[in-house]
Amino acid sequence: MKIFRSLDNIVIEKPILTIGSFDGVHLGHKQVIDKLKQEAYRLGGQSTVLTFWPHPVAVLNPQQKLQLLSTLDEKIFLLEQTGIDNLILLPFSKEFSQIEYTDFVKLVLVEKLHISTLLLGYDNKMGRGGKGKFQEVEALAQSCGFNILKMNAVSAGDEPISSTKIRDLLLVGNVSEAAKLLGRQYSLAGKVVKGNRIGTKIGFPTANLLPDAYKFIPCNGVYAIWTQIADNKHLGMLNIGVRPTLNSGKAEVSIEAHIFDFVGDLYGENITIQFIEKIRSERQFANLEALSRQLQMDSRLIKSRFKSDTKKADE
Repeated sequence: MKIFRSLDNIVIEKPILTIGSFDGVHLGHKQVIDKLKQEAYRLGGQSTVLTFWPHPVAVLNPQQKLQLLSTLDEKIFLLEQTGIDNLILLPFSKEFSQIEYTDFVKLVLVEKLHISTLLLGYDNKMGRGGKGKFQEVEALAQSCGFNILKMNAVSAGDEPISSTKIRDLLLVGNVSEAAKLLGRQYSLAGKVVKGNRIGTKIGFPTANLLPDAYKFIPCNGVYAIWTQIADNKHLGMLNIGVRPTLNSGKAEVSIEAHIFDFVGDLYGENITIQFIEKIRSERQFANLEALSRQLQMDSRLIKSRFKSDTKKADE
């Protein structure tokens, strides 16, 4: 996959193009990409995805907390796995956001990229104020000399698969249902930072994860997880929350993983957590002994239910 980070001197032979945020690169996105690749093969062109970075929300509403299912690096990796030919990461700015959809089509898609076919999802919109929906762009396609195709919504049950739906599931800790819409387990990647080492004192040492600032974090609670460390995966459990037994009053949310069958120092290392299932909600215990007993029960439960189920870990 070739990656282009601007439109300067870009040359793509007969681009068959789709546009979108592709946050999470979920199963709905993958169906769009499968159709894109089919059309590229049929027409002898190159499958090309155009997306924007920084994310438009970060530029237009910087006061709004941006929560993404995939970081930029994760999105690039996931899109590469789909087998597309080209990825265009178009720089997004306030100035760019003021371009009318007619100018975007003519100046970017036609004059710069020379697209052959444009594939749009059912909810795609482009240009200033999102006025460029399928019907409007379709009216331009013939005069501008390119074909346009529309993808219908990809549904799971009665609802379209969407990044918003997946975030809603993660917001209540339903990571197993989110995985069905993603086509893989939801993950967090980040650097291990130092904590207060209380977990070590009660027999449950933890790796304290610092994820990307824009990454969506599932709701507080205890989860069964897989942890990717170098080339190995380890079963474990993860607590997301304010650690009410250890902290009096309000505290920042921490992400702490206890990794089964692992001995070593992970400080400063980058690891990836994959969510299997939420085990319970976070709660306060009377003392550290009560907390330790509960953690022992949690670990036994997770080991009994998931230790032999290696198929749940992404290869």
